[in-house]
Amino acid sequence: MVDMSTTTTEIILLPKDRQQNIAAMGGVLVANKPVIGGRLADGRPSSSLFYWSHSHFTDDFEFGLHDHEGFEIITVVLDGANSHYDTATRKWADLVTNDVQIIQSGSGVSHNERVAKGTHAFQIWFDPDYQTALRQPANYVDHRAAQFTWEQFDGFAVKDIVGGEGPVVASTLGMAMRRVTVTADAIATIGASPSDLVLCYVIAGSGLVSQTPAERDDLVTMAGASELSIESGPDGADIFVISVPQSPAYPPVRGR
Repeated sequence: MVDMSTTTTEIILLPKDRQQNIAAMGGVLVANKPVIGGRLADGRPSSSLFYWSHSHFTDDFEFGLHDHEGFEIITVVLDGANSHYDTATRKWADLVTNDVQIIQSGSGVSHNERVAKGTHAFQIWFDPDYQTALRQPANYVDHRAAQFTWEQFDGFAVKDIVGGEGPVVASTLGMAMRRVTVTADAIATIGASPSDLVLCYVIAGSGLVSQTPAERDDLVTMAGASELSIESGPDGADIFVISVPQSPAYPPVRGR
């Protein structure tokens, strides 16, 4: 647990050019990755958040059947389409813009994806206590865009994905995920826990994230703070926010 009497606020910008940036599969898959193998791209530990990729597909692509185990994997289709098959449900299903998929890979599941040209998506892996998860059966759930609701405030809106009013049920303890949109030149203020690591990814627009200038594809991390503020620029801001405990109740798995 974090000792709150000695916690100080730490806010750090991780711009896109300091993340891992790749072009793979002959340039079909272009991705920037702020989190790799349980660490932020600058080397800091990322607690129970194990991996985070923002992927853009320049052509249709099929990954082929491949295995997952232990990790809890959430895919958010920001734009486009993704058809997937898995050995837990044994059927193909389609995901489109703003749909969300969660795989609790547990003792093991095989999975295939066919992604349409032009698709943008987040794939985010969490460690729900890897060794314990290996003893659980795999589970696989798709959530449609219509299942998510936006709560409207003065100048901004919040959509809970995991935690709060979000419909996605995750087993990673203390994890929350939401999307925040802020209208042009407005300010959003959202409560946070000082014991959490809060990661804010700019999907679109720009602004000040807890007084830190950030642009599209930049990540701002915050620890030890009781409030997240977003002051948007002239084009507004679309921010994806993940919170995880700085000190999870189990040793995180890293380096796999």
